[in-house]
Amino acid sequence: MADRFDVAEALAGDCATRADAWAFIQGFAAAWSTPLSPADGFSPADVQRAEDRLGLRLPAALKEAYALFGRRRDLVAQQNPLLEPDELLLDPSGELLLFRSENQGCAGWGVALADLSREDPPVALFADRLPASSRLHFLDRLSLACVETVLSEAAMASWTESRTCQATPEAVACLEEKFAPVAMPLYPAWFEPMGQLVRWFSASGLLLCLEPGLEGMDLVVTGRTTADVQRAVEAIPGAWSPAVPAVTKAVDEREWVLPF
Repeated sequence: MADRFDVAEALAGDCATRADAWAFIQGFAAAWSTPLSPADGFSPADVQRAEDRLGLRLPAALKEAYALFGRRRDLVAQQNPLLEPDELLLDPSGELLLFRSENQGCAGWGVALADLSREDPPVALFADRLPASSRLHFLDRLSLACVETVLSEAAMASWTESRTCQATPEAVACLEEKFAPVAMPLYPAWFEPMGQLVRWFSASGLLLCLEPGLEGMDLVVTGRTTADVQRAVEAIPGAWSPAVPAVTKAVDEREWVLPF
């Protein structure tokens, strides 16, 4: 299964339901890392303590995410972590419950308090590169934002190999010809929220991300193995960054800063 898993194929149904999102994350974990297990989730008591502390009730989608994979740091806490239940907090406006943070506290992802009663509410992004106290729409559903978390954390993880080149018109043309687009809605990048929107492509064992760069757009290629990445590098013309070997185990130390 691992050798055949293709993100675009696995997301071909657009993750129409929460169950679709969780099934995708289960499949991705099994193919790219290790299968999910009962030990990978937080308990209902952990979530209840967070709700009592905040005086709020969490959306069903966030509770399900915590229960299924909340402790899987290789999937959700490599760079910009899914916050643990006891780390959940409000944004400066007091109107947004943050459930994910950029590792230096420069940005955060959250749900408007007015939407917490919805089972799978929309997600907003705030970042220090936006005007004070403003936020942008990120994705329509929290479960889909969890899928995005898993993809983007894999692309930044120490246990995968990634290489980058500038997304020239020639590189983009090859990308669109040779790789399948992933059925993820376009969304803003936290580090360039007013820039061009993020797009994903894939092949078996490969993730390819078009994202804002210093000069236009960059193409980031991430693979399960060195050979997977090399396939993409050979297929797409560009001045590719040097290869950085993956490590065998995800880093587990907590080195990030919460937003406030």
